[in-house]
Amino acid sequence: MNFNLVNLSGYDMPKAIEDRRKDWVAYGEDNDYYSFLIDSYLQSATNNAAIKSISDNIYGEGICIDGKEKDSAEVKELRQFIGSRCLKKIIHERKMLGQAAMQVIYDKGGNNKKVVKVKHFPVHTLRPEKMDSEGVINNYYYHPRWSEMKRTDVLKKIPAFGTSTEKIELYIVKPYLSSYDYFCPVDYAGALAYVELENEISDYLLNEAKNSFSGTKVINFNNGIPDNEAREMITMDVKKKLTGSRGQKVIVAFNENAESQTTVEDISLNDAPAHYEYLANEAMHKILVGHRITSPMLLGIKESGNGLASNADEIKNASQLFQSTVINNYQDELLDAITEIMELNGEVPELYFITSQPIEFTSEDQETEYDDKEQKEAPISKEEAKKEDTNLSAHDLSVDPKFIKDALELYNNNK
Repeated sequence: MNFNLVNLSGYDMPKAIEDRRKDWVAYGEDNDYYSFLIDSYLQSATNNAAIKSISDNIYGEGICIDGKEKDSAEVKELRQFIGSRCLKKIIHERKMLGQAAMQVIYDKGGNNKKVVKVKHFPVHTLRPEKMDSEGVINNYYYHPRWSEMKRTDVLKKIPAFGTSTEKIELYIVKPYLSSYDYFCPVDYAGALAYVELENEISDYLLNEAKNSFSGTKVINFNNGIPDNEAREMITMDVKKKLTGSRGQKVIVAFNENAESQTTVEDISLNDAPAHYEYLANEAMHKILVGHRITSPMLLGIKESGNGLASNADEIKNASQLFQSTVINNYQDELLDAITEIMELNGEVPELYFITSQPIEFTSEDQETEYDDKEQKEAPISKEEAKKEDTNLSAHDLSVDPKFIKDALELYNNNK
């Protein structure tokens, strides 16, 4: 019997591939690395939750102007300049894909143009033009599906921000990373191997549930090797009867004699549940570390304890730390980009994002809590204490013994 060994490949950082025959630069060996990142987002539960949560926290309650109410005319005009839906898409792609693209629309072409609108542009459809002698990317090439591009396809060329007199330009939002001039890896790149691990574990467990014999049993027919057609028929018949969660559990074998009987052998994994539980937890933990999630509670993941109330302080502190170390950096980067675009129209007001917190401790709640506390600690007069004492019953004792004990002590002290 022949065996083939499958090598499990590690995660390789993507590369910008320059081809002398092409004017644009490919992303990855197959020029389809963005699709890998999108699949990693869709297939991994932890990665999906982390990217969604961070994107929502970056946007918060939207963009605003310092010193202006969020429903003021100036803020409404700002949100027409760059719409909320477009801003959310830009933020989401910046986090998920490592960079994002903004379409800057001018009122006219030429040198004296004015920016009238900023829209989202899907960055995975863009590839940069090769840099010029000064290290500047002057254009980007657009194709809706690069993996399906044909040689006869004509690519649309869109100028980069500040490099042309065209009516539409592209502003690419991406952080600086040494030696990565064309594309910036995602900030959770170190956790992508664990994202793949989580995907493999989920695929394996799903396959295990659907195909109970898959990878766990070997069925040997010891009465000779039939031809290819017969082997395929036998294999199809065995799979049909024995695989799946509702497959038959009894094997009926027909043999010429006892010496050539069919054998079924187990391929077992010791402590399989504990093994896969460890791998799943390790993958989840490393993914959260890769995204710099300060506490799993921020994603609604509860690891210990009996209730959310006991973890309110943890959520509050983790949220504040997460805001200052992660979210603020994203917000500053986006605000700098928007400000740079708006500066073409003149002076720009101070912009900021309205922060949203998972738990809000309002002054009204604090006042209510304070009033309740004062009411509970209010002194009881002798007459009231006597009245409470005479009205006690067995039912009262079973309902609130602490109240009864306090009232009795106060009554005895005031006799």
